Amino acid sequence: MNRVGMLIRALYESAFVRFAVVGGIATGVNYATYVVLVRHFDDLRPAFAYVCAFCVSIVCNFILSSYFTFRVQPSVARAAKFLAAHLINLVNELVLLEIWLWVGVPKLYAPLCVFAVAFPINFFLVRFALRGRLKI
Repeated sequence: MNRVGMLIRALYESAFVRFAVVGGIATGVNYATYVVLVRHFDDLRPAFAYVCAFCVSIVCNFILSSYFTFRVQPSVARAAKFLAAHLINLVNELVLLEIWLWVGVPKLYAPLCVFAVAFPINFFLVRFALRGRLKI
């Protein structure tokens, strides 16, 4: 196998890289939903729009995280742990959102700052929820 092929295989085998791909998809769904809500409902609080967007993206995220990222069978117990991990992350993200808004980041861009900070924390929470261990 050539070097490029070996690199691609190594990247595919990395749970963190697969997590980044799934996270990118879920983040895109989350952010698109957030933007639609904020732009179409002027008086909607950004935090409420963020929670709604979170709810839209969580189901897709669970299925992709189970099958693709961590290669485990979805179950009710894993779903409960996954949701618990994401609820912890949601609280973290809401605090970060309010901080970014407070320092003056426009409401359309504040979630992007949140995602950058919360991403590594979320990886470890979700990995622990689905696989029961924290190592990379």
